[in-house]
Amino acid sequence: MLEKVLSGDLKREEISEWAESYVMADEPKVDDKNVWEMLQIISGIDILDSPKTYLYNEEAIKGWIEKSKDLL
Repeated sequence: MLEKVLSGDLKREEISEWAESYVMADEPKVDDKNVWEMLQIISGIDILDSPKTYLYNEEAIKGWIEKSKDLL
C-alpha cells in the first residue's frame, strides 16, 4: 500500500483511513507487533505540517517500505 501511495495509485488519506480502521478498533485483531507498529505509523501518513505539505515526505515513506521488508 505504501508503494501505491508513492506511485499515485492511492491517496494518503485512503491508506490512513485503512490503517486507522485497525488502530482505532475497540478490539484490534492484530497479533504481530511489527504489523501493529507499521499500522500505527501508516495511520498518520496524511498528517499535514502546513496547509500544502505533509509531515512525512516521500523519503520517509521509502524508509517505512524498507523497514517493513526488514521485518519479514
